[in-house]
Amino acid sequence: MSDQLFSFGSDTTDDARPAETVMMSDAQRTTIRALFSQLGVTDAKNQFVIVGELTGTTIGSVSELTASVAARLIERLRARVADAGKARTGKAWDDREEDTWIDRL
Repeated sequence: MSDQLFSFGSDTTDDARPAETVMMSDAQRTTIRALFSQLGVTDAKNQFVIVGELTGTTIGSVSELTASVAARLIERLRARVADAGKARTGKAWDDREEDTWIDRL
């Protein structure tokens, strides 16, 4: 049985690994570790929960992260770090992240 669903007509060979199966790099691992540190999330259990929340990927070990999931995680962790210092009012309109067309007038 294939590890990939929807791999109909796949022309990959054993020598060519699809992008989805390339494991994360050491640089990505270092970046993720630093971002979690900036957020104050130091225990693996909470880190795995956040990985699931931000990427939709459930992992049981760091070694299960692919490069593409790690890239998505890094992007979203950076956004959390950037948002961490912002004061929240509790009002969706005031707390919006991007300008609306009205703001750009």
